[in-house]
Amino acid sequence: MRRTPLRGWPLGLIALTGLIACPAGWAEDGNPPAPRSGPWIRVPAHLRLIGKTHTIAASNDLSGPGSNVPSLANTYDMSLFEWNWGGRQSTFNGAGITTNANFPLTEGEAITTNEHLGLAADLAKGIEAGFLWQLYAAGGNRTVGRVFGEELPWDHFDRKDGRVVQEHVSTDLYQAWLKDTDGPLTYQVVGGQLKDLDLTRKEFNFLRLGSLIYRPPVTNASFFEKEDRKLESGRHPLAGADAVVEFAYLDGKQAHGEIFLGRTKPTPVQEIDRDVVGTRWSADILDGNLGVSYVTAEGERNPTITGERQSLWALDGSYPVAKRCALYGAWARSAYHRSGQLNGNAWVGGVRLLGPWKSEWRAQYQWLDENYELMGHHKTEHYPTNFHGVQTTLTVPITHGSVKTILYRLHQLDTNTRAGDTIFGDSYFPALADSKRGDITVYRVGGDYDLGAHREGLPKLSAYLEQALFQKDAPDTANNDIDKRVTNWNLLVSQPVARNLNVEVGYRLVAASGRWQAMRFHHRQTIPEVALSYRLKEQGKDRLRLTALYHRYDFVDSLAASAGNNNYQAHQIVMEVYWAF
Repeated sequence: MRRTPLRGWPLGLIALTGLIACPAGWAEDGNPPAPRSGPWIRVPAHLRLIGKTHTIAASNDLSGPGSNVPSLANTYDMSLFEWNWGGRQSTFNGAGITTNANFPLTEGEAITTNEHLGLAADLAKGIEAGFLWQLYAAGGNRTVGRVFGEELPWDHFDRKDGRVVQEHVSTDLYQAWLKDTDGPLTYQVVGGQLKDLDLTRKEFNFLRLGSLIYRPPVTNASFFEKEDRKLESGRHPLAGADAVVEFAYLDGKQAHGEIFLGRTKPTPVQEIDRDVVGTRWSADILDGNLGVSYVTAEGERNPTITGERQSLWALDGSYPVAKRCALYGAWARSAYHRSGQLNGNAWVGGVRLLGPWKSEWRAQYQWLDENYELMGHHKTEHYPTNFHGVQTTLTVPITHGSVKTILYRLHQLDTNTRAGDTIFGDSYFPALADSKRGDITVYRVGGDYDLGAHREGLPKLSAYLEQALFQKDAPDTANNDIDKRVTNWNLLVSQPVARNLNVEVGYRLVAASGRWQAMRFHHRQTIPEVALSYRLKEQGKDRLRLTALYHRYDFVDSLAASAGNNNYQAHQIVMEVYWAF
């Protein structure tokens, strides 16, 4: 019987040992809101009643011949490449349609709700403790509720006919915490469900280390797209404990540390059962910063793999070489064990320049071995394994808005999956004997513009364009060549009609053309939308949010071979009620 870092730990004990976190859906900066007692209840001055209620009702009505074709393309409010890069290749049906089985646009209705209720207390100046209890309930079509409803709770899934299914009702301790934010030594500790870790939420030395080193296996959110309104798909967080500490040393130099341990369990999204222990420590040294990380994990990927384990070491650092110029980089090495051991390395080196008008440009070279981090804990969309190349970003603030661009130009390292050399193969391209090395080019442009008088009735705009090209030459051109282009863009306009009440109108297009081996592509999906949103904010965070959203999906496959049999249309209505107190 394999032993895992958390085997035998009751979840209640893990949660009670914990001490802070960000309740799901409250704050993007990782801090709990500043809850207050409602006018209808009296509690001692040092004790506060806290909680939230979040309910989502969704209805999907599909029509057309393609509505009977399983797992047709669905791109609901997410960047296509956040999900189709790395670890899991896109799947294709017989006519060459890119599908997304994890997030299907399924016929049916569902209502899901997630309630949090607890207490917080001020123990001393700057020191707070508290806990939250959770109640989750779902009714109607489970797939609709999972994809378009509230976040899934941790570890409440049974098996039926060999498949993981979602419970209709579950309740447990959500989080318990203690934090100190005042003084030269600050800390925060949380136990229970861990939606975010410092390692995944923050940027260290100009790098998102969660994208390179560790991120809980199931997480559904794009952090590139910037939209005024965002309904997230169901999440399934890590459960365990996380501790973060910061303190000053040696003439005001800062040190930062984090230790976490947790578990993931099989979900309706992925069959993953893993335990993890990790830590990262960093310190200011001279004018720069140096950090070291260690993560060890073990468990099962799915029932066909009896067990696997992996350890990973990483170093990251940055140093300013001029007033507006800094160098940064990271190195990581993983050791994966199953029937044998496979080692892999990752390297990143970059430069950050600050320009006029508070603009910023970053350019980095990255190299990830074929066997790097085979358990798939890093965000491969930014760092696909078996590729090397350049990633560059440019952010330019403008009056009342900003523009951000990203460019990837990546080249394949090895073209074959050799027996005994790797288990899971290339992180995107399939193994093709005697083929050339493949290339991936992705560029993105996103921006938002507020006319500066949104409260006075003028609109707020946001736009996003993403295009990707995948190319790989092979001896048998008709059957093995890859030459595919995917385009994904949207536009959103938010128009105030009354105080705190906005009408939001958007349009999205996802299109694919070209060929992927024997498959041919020429399809597009258009998604116009309209929403009515009422929001009350406090300290920049939603306190009350009421949203009524309508989507119209129109999928057209222009390949002659499909004869229109893949085309479909869909109406979708989503109603959301959110209140934090």
